[in-house]
Amino acid sequence: MVPSVELITSVEQFSPDELDRWNELARNPLQRWEWLGSWWRAYQGDYRLCVLKVKRGDEIIAFVPWCLESRVGTGKTIQFLGSGKACTDHLSLLVADDDIDDVCAAVARWLAHSAAPTENADEQRLLWDSIELIGVDRSDRTMNRLIEAMRRENLEVDVADGLGCYAIDLPASWDEYVRMRSKSGRREVRQSLKNIDTGTIQVERVETPQQLDAVWDSFVSLHQRRRHASGTTGCFDHPHFDVFLRDAASALFDAGMLELIIASHDGVPVAAHFAIADDDRWYFYQSGMDPDAETLRPGLSLFCQAIRSSIETGRKTFDMMRGDEPYKLRWRAELMPAQEIRVCSPRRSAQLRHQVVKVGLTFKNLVKSGLGIGQPQL
Repeated sequence: MVPSVELITSVEQFSPDELDRWNELARNPLQRWEWLGSWWRAYQGDYRLCVLKVKRGDEIIAFVPWCLESRVGTGKTIQFLGSGKACTDHLSLLVADDDIDDVCAAVARWLAHSAAPTENADEQRLLWDSIELIGVDRSDRTMNRLIEAMRRENLEVDVADGLGCYAIDLPASWDEYVRMRSKSGRREVRQSLKNIDTGTIQVERVETPQQLDAVWDSFVSLHQRRRHASGTTGCFDHPHFDVFLRDAASALFDAGMLELIIASHDGVPVAAHFAIADDDRWYFYQSGMDPDAETLRPGLSLFCQAIRSSIETGRKTFDMMRGDEPYKLRWRAELMPAQEIRVCSPRRSAQLRHQVVKVGLTFKNLVKSGLGIGQPQL
């Protein structure tokens, strides 16, 4: 049976059973409704919901977690829920392995058909100009099948390298991990944990909703102080982000997936570590530190504690998420390549808009290359 595709434009269209099914199909916590639903509630004023529900008969076999943003350059642009400031990684279609090919083919057909003219006012359509999908693993079989399916439908698809994640393949024991480090790295790790094990730094893991409420402002303050001390803005300078992450933290706590750890010295919070975790993987998302406590290196102590805890609880991977910061290699993390997928609608207005954007980007790149094109002649 050929799968059918239904467009969901309002959260109210989801039943509790459907949201349970969403979480069943999610392959990691960042694809679950606790995370993506929290993002939608915080950012919905800037987007339109356009989730696709794919069914075979009466059975839901997939969700496509998308929304639509109107942009000056690329027009009505489809992107993943969780995009933008949230920097959500490992995004994909939510579908079981056996249904990947059928679902990708159905979604690609729906996209191509949705962009075509129609005189049927009752037909469910989504007028779109472009698709921009970021935070996608290059190894993601589902997304690679979707690329192939969209190309079969004669959609114009561009794929480029994205900013990948770095992750540590965790060994069976903490001692094995320490041996993986260089001589100076082993010394660094042992000193960092000594501060915890001797009580110089006290570590508190959030265990109750009341604790979460009590430490949240300290966590935000520590993150902001660290960022502002380095001369950059923090995520919480954006009000929507604060609403999103606080809501997500509460929902993830209820699902047993929140890891929020606060380090204190002499009763004063000096560092924080925010992660999302399931049975197999620890996703390090955000941290904070009091710049005045830098000599204690409490952030490093928390990081070591998080890796040790991950190993001791049997997790296989410590994921440092998106970004190529040099410190990640020091911890023996390896790159997980990512890709960015961009698609242009076959609508003529979208094609013209796409050409204008491409020409503009090409011109900028030529100027940046130093070839002198577009630069004043002296």
